[in-house]
Amino acid sequence: MNWGTDLWDQFDKVTDHTLKGIEFCERYAHFVKDRAKVESDYASSLRKLTKNYLPKRKEDSPFTHVQSFHDTLKEVGDVAGQHELLAEQLRASIWDEMNKLASELKAERKKHIEKAKQLENQLASQMRILDNAKRKYVRAYDDQVRAEEAYRNADNNMNLSRAEVDRAKSVAYQKAQFCSDCKAGYAQALEQTNSHQRDYYNKHLPQVFQSLQEMDEGRIMKLQQSVKNMSNEEKRIQPIVNTCLDGISAASEKIDHGEDSRKVIDKFKSGFFPPEDIAFEDLSNEDAQSVGSNSKLSREKSEPIKAAGTTKGGKSKKERSGLGKIFGGARNQEPEREDFGHLPPQQQKKQLKEKIKHLKHQITKERAEREGLVKMQDVYRGNPKLGDANSVNSQLDDNKIKMDNLEAEMAKYEGYLATASGSGGTPNMVRRQSIGSHHSTHSADISTPINGNTPNNVSGQTPNSVSGQTPNRSTMVNSVDSFDDEFDDEPSAPIGTATALYPFDATTEGALSMLLDEELSIVDKDNGDGWTKIRKPNGDEGFVPTTYIKIH
Repeated sequence: MNWGTDLWDQFDKVTDHTLKGIEFCERYAHFVKDRAKVESDYASSLRKLTKNYLPKRKEDSPFTHVQSFHDTLKEVGDVAGQHELLAEQLRASIWDEMNKLASELKAERKKHIEKAKQLENQLASQMRILDNAKRKYVRAYDDQVRAEEAYRNADNNMNLSRAEVDRAKSVAYQKAQFCSDCKAGYAQALEQTNSHQRDYYNKHLPQVFQSLQEMDEGRIMKLQQSVKNMSNEEKRIQPIVNTCLDGISAASEKIDHGEDSRKVIDKFKSGFFPPEDIAFEDLSNEDAQSVGSNSKLSREKSEPIKAAGTTKGGKSKKERSGLGKIFGGARNQEPEREDFGHLPPQQQKKQLKEKIKHLKHQITKERAEREGLVKMQDVYRGNPKLGDANSVNSQLDDNKIKMDNLEAEMAKYEGYLATASGSGGTPNMVRRQSIGSHHSTHSADISTPINGNTPNNVSGQTPNSVSGQTPNRSTMVNSVDSFDDEFDDEPSAPIGTATALYPFDATTEGALSMLLDEELSIVDKDNGDGWTKIRKPNGDEGFVPTTYIKIH
């Protein structure tokens, strides 16, 4: 398969074909450019989309579905990054390469065409030499024929002299000699022309065709490789895109409707108790004044509920309700207090614990820094060439001042927490305080922190997933009595049995974990705080939510 032998007489069509091939290469380059623009625009649209749906200010939502959506946005942003990378690769490795290829092909095609024209001009020049030699030979031959005819006529004419006949003979001889020379020149030119023509059609022109064929085949192979490279570039980003999609699926698996419901309770639970029943005022009773005072006391107890329904700024609870406030609405315009006293009791204790946790983290950090400084000072003392050990003293003094300030601040907030906790708390608080003051009088304030510090696990609220109220003071005293019984040789006899309706995972000391459908023994009944003390068959005792068990 050779263009030089099969297409020897189709040079013009071959050159048109190669031109169309170069134009197709340029068209493909434009396609790659537009494809890269599409990928870039898509990536920009994804970036803009994620930016529009990300929160305007940095905030950490506690809800799993919001966190999952934010994780999804991050993964979408990573997908956009991969499409940006694809667009960049298409422009750099394919579009530029195809443009360069088209330019090279144009230059190479022009060179081959010029060479073919040069060969054609050489052949045409040789043809013109042959034509000139042939015309010269034809004229010489005609002159010879006329000269010979004139000589014969002169020789047959008796009226002419011998000199005139000899002159005619001499002219005829000269014309014959010139014709012979022209014939030899014509023969030589013909031989040279035939040789040149054979070389042109059998050697030189096929070489030009072969070069054009190799150029066109090279263009096709590079186009093939370019198409393959474009596919490979897109395949290269697919694993990362698939990883992002897997990340979105994993984020969806983290959504927990039950957990979100519990976090709504944790976020907005005020800690206030529902109002007690309104006492009947019997005006005919002689002790009406006492009844009136009891009614006043009842109304005073209901004030926390009104406070929970109306903010101090005067806005009603209805105005603050709605999903907008859950996911970040208008904030309370009341100035914040250092002890978070502007918040409801439950939220106040929550903020105080977070503050104490942050301070503990800061103290741990400062302690680690101090240990590093001490080690550095020891190294300097062992090898004074490394540094002056006394230069670390100022840093140690500053570190001590920071730690003293942090510890003082933590003690202050622990005092705030102890005050906010009051006599409330989980059974875990009762248990720990009972251990610290075993056989003490029940009239003591058992919610007072031991050694002036609040236990780390005291939260002032029920364990996770429990919506019941915290035990009141009388419940705690009864719990202390029941806990004292634990030091007896024999455990107290159960007062009933129960079955676990739901699994419960204890997150604080004093509470007891249980499994679904687990059989339990009731040690102490619920005293109105939402907790029941139970015992497992293995002897473990603790408190569980009353609503989580079915009492037989």
